[in-house]
Amino acid sequence: MPIRRYQSEDEQSVVELWNLCLPRDEISLNTFRRKVVLDSNFDGGGCFVAVAKREVVGFLLSIRRRYPYFELGLEPGKGWITVFFVHPDWRQRGIATAMLRHAEQFLAKSGVREIFISDYTPNYFIPGVDLDAYADAYLILKSLGYQKVQSVYGMGRSLVDFSIPETMLKRFHELEQSGYRVEVFQARYTVKVLEFLREQYPGDLFRTALERLRENPECDEILVALRDGEVIGFSHFLDERFGPFGIGKEYLGRGLGPMLYYRTVDQMRKKGKHNLWLAWTTGRAKDFYHKVGLKVIRRHEIMRKPLD
Repeated sequence: MPIRRYQSEDEQSVVELWNLCLPRDEISLNTFRRKVVLDSNFDGGGCFVAVAKREVVGFLLSIRRRYPYFELGLEPGKGWITVFFVHPDWRQRGIATAMLRHAEQFLAKSGVREIFISDYTPNYFIPGVDLDAYADAYLILKSLGYQKVQSVYGMGRSLVDFSIPETMLKRFHELEQSGYRVEVFQARYTVKVLEFLREQYPGDLFRTALERLRENPECDEILVALRDGEVIGFSHFLDERFGPFGIGKEYLGRGLGPMLYYRTVDQMRKKGKHNLWLAWTTGRAKDFYHKVGLKVIRRHEIMRKPLD
């Protein structure tokens, strides 16, 4: 079974195979180009296809940082396998295992000491292994020595019947009386938003805000929590996808989280969104979202393997 480097002429076949093998995570050609080959860290040496009877029957993408990612830098020693799959007719023949071995060798030669599946930002596809939809992949990874790092959940709810509870409105009034408020983003907050995120949430939250504001400097899909004119919280949505979301660490536990969440969802409803989808949350944050009405839709595990 030949396993070779991905080539540009494989593009159409890979995307078609992707959508067959990963039905919960279908992808378009443009998204594949943008999030794979146009990722600044893409290296053809870490992108593999398996070929049988002159057809692509497997694909794997591994990656490590070649350029610094904001304050996270190069994250030396870390590597990621962000996606892999094999055609259903060609499974249980060792193809996935062989591609994973190729990826491990590539990453090890690149100085990687531990591999993650897969919390890579900015261009992750699935935050870890979907335990329900892709259980076979999970078992393969376990057999090769990958172990759980963290449970990750996808959550959601319908917005058709959404309203802010009266108890929350009373609490929000109390917070406003104490000098806190939540507003839809205005251009005059640009510098303060970016400074807040760079300090409190370097990496993907900062990147999300920066990219959205470059696209639209008056983006009304960003909301901010404020006190005395200073930004102390940030929330964002794109279409029906909610997040990222963050409150300044010194202001946690004061009720600002629910206030920012409910105001953001109300803005989603006003803009005609009928559903809310949250791709990635963990631990106490998952409990928070459960309390405000979201239900778990997907279960994932981020996995890790050290390389000797």
